[in-house]
Amino acid sequence: MAHRLLLDVSSMMYRAFFALREPGVFTRDGRPIAAVHGYLDMVTKLMVDRSPDEIVHVYDHDWRPVARTDIYPAYKGNRLPDPEDLPQQFVLLREVLDATGMLQAQTEGWEAEDAIGAFCLDAREDDRIEIVSGDRDLIQLVRDPVVKLLFTVRGVSELLELDEAGVLAKYEVPAARYGEFAILRGDPSDGLPGVRGVGAKTARDLVLVYPSIDALLEAAGAGDRRIKPALRSRLVEARPYLDAMRRLVPVNADAPLSLWAGDRDEAALKHLANELGLKGPVQRLLAAQATTGTG
Repeated sequence: MAHRLLLDVSSMMYRAFFALREPGVFTRDGRPIAAVHGYLDMVTKLMVDRSPDEIVHVYDHDWRPVARTDIYPAYKGNRLPDPEDLPQQFVLLREVLDATGMLQAQTEGWEAEDAIGAFCLDAREDDRIEIVSGDRDLIQLVRDPVVKLLFTVRGVSELLELDEAGVLAKYEVPAARYGEFAILRGDPSDGLPGVRGVGAKTARDLVLVYPSIDALLEAAGAGDRRIKPALRSRLVEARPYLDAMRRLVPVNADAPLSLWAGDRDEAALKHLANELGLKGPVQRLLAAQATTGTG
């Protein structure tokens, strides 16, 4: 049995960036480094609190995959550009992680959620995977007893642990059907409007009554009286949108996964820690690795 912690790097770096925007957190040559500082300290806390056998840092290769924007061009089109100081910090983070020898992963042309899905698809029944992210799209991967989502509420100092019972308690739909719930309700953060007039309560009720969106659309088209006439009309009208969302929203767990780890290089790590102003975070990370035995 392996206990693996999968970290959604983009999600955690954004939280670190906005949580630690302190003046003076720069490299020796003046580059901003606060997000990397915060990220490494979050990794250390997770290592100590969760005691995984292995941590994998999972990246977006493309946060707006062509395969998804071809289906729905407005996908994530409402997102603001990254803060000016953030993109360069992802490059610096990779340099540090390469020197630590920790595992990193991505799927070419896809998002971190797809790479995480590939890990979950390959997991054995006696494996234990904990996903750390603030992305609700990952709820669809929750599967007892193998996959749990640790949803970041306040960085990693407050995590909402979502197993199947937790998802049911919070959203009142099974984890395996959370994707259909999200399709009907919409997801403004991804630029997905959902079905006109359908909020969380109506989406939940429809998911609980009908075993699939196909069954729901068939019922709406047939005039099923359990659905109010106005809603039936909106569902029939939304069929093209719903058909598109059923291809867009599911995690693509079949995307080819690239997994790598740099050679552990103590000298390079010490040099980077000094040059980037990361001596404290790196020392804490290495101490936690030594104590917990986490790879």
